[in-house]
Amino acid sequence: MELTPAFVLHHRPYRETSLLVDIFAQDYGRVSLVARGVRQQKKRQHNIFQLFQPILISWYGHGDLVTLTQAEPSAAAYRLKGNASLCGFYLNELLVKLLPAQEAEPEVFAAYQTALAQLQQGDDEQIVLRLFEKRLLSHLGYGLLLAHEAGSQAPIRDETYYVYQPDNGPRLRGNTSSEPVISGRSLRHLNQESGFDETSLKEIKWLMRTVINYYLAGRPLYSRQLFAGLKQFNSQ
Repeated sequence: MELTPAFVLHHRPYRETSLLVDIFAQDYGRVSLVARGVRQQKKRQHNIFQLFQPILISWYGHGDLVTLTQAEPSAAAYRLKGNASLCGFYLNELLVKLLPAQEAEPEVFAAYQTALAQLQQGDDEQIVLRLFEKRLLSHLGYGLLLAHEAGSQAPIRDETYYVYQPDNGPRLRGNTSSEPVISGRSLRHLNQESGFDETSLKEIKWLMRTVINYYLAGRPLYSRQLFAGLKQFNSQ
């Protein structure tokens, strides 16, 4: 096959000299491949498989696991430092666990590149993550209902609080409901992708965590544990 643009999402040792690599290819989606013998190669060649490095890659084979034939860098790697690197790990883990295997998702690929560029240039990390999550869910067919109530289709109102059901959408909070709620104002900010403040970002973060956990079906996100550990360390 011809070389295709891609990013490495995750890799791990395989046998004595090889790697198992999860990549996100622009024209093929998430692909798992074996990179044979690369751990014996010079460090410069091995660094092609670093995270956040745009590459061109090809492989052969069929089925769930294919074999690498060629990989080369296509541009400078995105330089993510500190919290930005943890955000990048989180994006990668979302893609590994939510993308279907070998289904092209060019819109998600573009959104991923945009998010990496924004993290590199120091944009607000919370806004970058929330908008990427929104776009990822939308392109996977799990788009959020943000402008109308579920069922009644009544317009969302800023001053009203809602309970968000991942498989349905926002419904009015009941008088005795103990479920976490989100304001119509925060839903509007997410829908319009503007106007964010500390309050709305906090509520939107809860909303996205609830929805993503639903589609993960119990699978943990280890990058969240890294965030939690770093937060605890910094508070000491």
